[in-house]
Amino acid sequence: MASISVAMAAYNGEKYIRKQIDSIVQQLKNEDEIVISYDNSDDKTLEIIKDYAKNDSHVKVVINPNPGLFNNFENAIRNCSNEYIFISDQDDIWDEHKREVVMKIFEDKDVDMVIHNGVHIDENDKVISKDFFTMFHITENIFTNFAKPRYSGCCIAFTKKLAEIIVPIPHKVGAYDHWIGMVGQKFGKVVFTDKVLLYHRLHGDNYTTPTRRLSVILKARWNLLVELYKRSRKISEWKEK
Repeated sequence: MASISVAMAAYNGEKYIRKQIDSIVQQLKNEDEIVISYDNSDDKTLEIIKDYAKNDSHVKVVINPNPGLFNNFENAIRNCSNEYIFISDQDDIWDEHKREVVMKIFEDKDVDMVIHNGVHIDENDKVISKDFFTMFHITENIFTNFAKPRYSGCCIAFTKKLAEIIVPIPHKVGAYDHWIGMVGQKFGKVVFTDKVLLYHRLHGDNYTTPTRRLSVILKARWNLLVELYKRSRKISEWKEK
């Protein structure tokens, strides 16, 4: 049976991280793992995740040597050891069937990435939105996703083989999940499923990309094109493995 790694970035997450870890651990098989990359925090996040690691062999804690959101997720991904990698925020809740549904799709060995649906929840776990695919008009069209990205990292899983193209994550492309989604669609086979498999929490401390001027957005899109071109030179080597 194929094993999964969950790549989680943790920073000042003490309020909700237990619920997220608990929702993941209950689905994991023997060889699965949660790799939690930790950025230096002002709360008890490190104490909490070290306690999980002490009591559950699935949980592994790694310190992020280069603070920042992009680096934190990259550090988690780099430390994953299993064949399939699931991106995870620290404050969401996984649907109880997420692993099962996503891994069923990966039974098709041609699939490199799965992008699934989700909904927003509030601080009390109450659903407060329509599903993402409906709300954001999520499409499989790569050109639409390049111009107006609707990828959510917490709804993405991919093969370790594809991770070799994803990392390092360039910092000038706008958003880390835009980069991951575009790499998947450009260089691999992506399956979109409208099944709601994640409850994405909205609260006062969410990280959000700041409002940007058009000139900044256009520069980020240009940088994205440049970086995708650079990665394309790795594809021949990647496909031969």
